[in-house]
Amino acid sequence: MTSAIVNKEEYKRNFLTNVIFKVSFPKISELNAQNPPLKFKEKVADRFPNFKELKGEVFEFEVKSEAEDIALKQLKASSWEFSNKDKTKRVTIDPQFVSIEYSKYTDFKELFEELKLIFDTFFEVYPVKISKSIGLRYINQIKLPSGDPLDWNGILHESLFDLTRNFTDDNDNIIRSMHLLELKEKTHTLRFQFGLFNSEYPNIIARKEFALDYDCFTTEETDISEIFTKAKEFHEVIKKWFEKSIRNGLKDILKTVV
Repeated sequence: MTSAIVNKEEYKRNFLTNVIFKVSFPKISELNAQNPPLKFKEKVADRFPNFKELKGEVFEFEVKSEAEDIALKQLKASSWEFSNKDKTKRVTIDPQFVSIEYSKYTDFKELFEELKLIFDTFFEVYPVKISKSIGLRYINQIKLPSGDPLDWNGILHESLFDLTRNFTDDNDNIIRSMHLLELKEKTHTLRFQFGLFNSEYPNIIARKEFALDYDCFTTEETDISEIFTKAKEFHEVIKKWFEKSIRNGLKDILKTVV
């Protein structure tokens, strides 16, 4: 495997559990339970042969003008999931968004090729003009076989774990220590969650595990033609912050062939 967010020649593996690209847009009224995305289904069937409908409910407020009363109206809602043969890639189609999610990730080149296929095909069938939000997210769950769960010296940037280690005592029973950093730039927001996520929660932390979760997005209205440029831009932002987060100890692990 190659790293999610770095160059193929440098890293040979990754600790990614989820990679998600999502675009939301104004509601498509002609996409509903009575009119599922069958044309889209035909066009992507070779890569995403598995198909299922996801049923749910939504609530809307309805104003009755004659009495100016407001009533809560319950409606049935549908979305649709497409997946590859081994179900490691999932595409979700909803009247208000499209997302693609990998649970097994190779590199950005592959992701970009498939999101091009998905979104070009979708917008050919449903000519959406404007997106309401665009986001790219990489979730790393670093799991090492041994070592002090609180000590990540030489593996991660010291600032990411020093707070927990320095603020607590040996007799403090830590069950989770997650932190959030949000950065606002001109063209995007980065939401970075990091820390000891503890896969055995609510038990006391015993395993050497650390989460690095980068979510780069914009909620500005954007022309649909710009979504691929945004995907590349957000990838570079996350790549920069991932490199800033890690030290040589983790880089050496990532360069090792599994």
